[in-house]
Amino acid sequence: MEAAVNTLEAMFQVAESDLDCIQSMLEFETMKGVPGELSQEENPLALVQQLSIMKSRYKMLCERLDKISAEQQESMRSISATLNKTLRLVQKIQQHAGIETLPLSEEQQLAMQQLRCQALKKTDGPVKQNCPKEHQIH
Repeated sequence: MEAAVNTLEAMFQVAESDLDCIQSMLEFETMKGVPGELSQEENPLALVQQLSIMKSRYKMLCERLDKISAEQQESMRSISATLNKTLRLVQKIQQHAGIETLPLSEEQQLAMQQLRCQALKKTDGPVKQNCPKEHQIH
């Protein structure tokens, strides 16, 4: 999910750069002397004004995207912490009740390991060596 957000952010940056280039070209053409009898769609000054509006909207979207990303990371931390607490509580209850705990299946172990790795990535930075290789940060 984070990779998709980064890709989207990069695309927005490229678009902003393209818009800056277009704005510069329009301003140059305006300086050269464009006839004054143009429609709203053909008027370079009107286009530049619309471009400025679009730039401000883009910046607002970027800010919202950053906020959403931060909230998503916080949600993942909270979910992971709650899941870990629940797992420890279930294990303590089983031990206290004298219930034989069955080992986790391979699929369950992999899922738990992935959740822990995601939690470590979000909180500690580089992932520890006990995480599956496809989830390690290189």
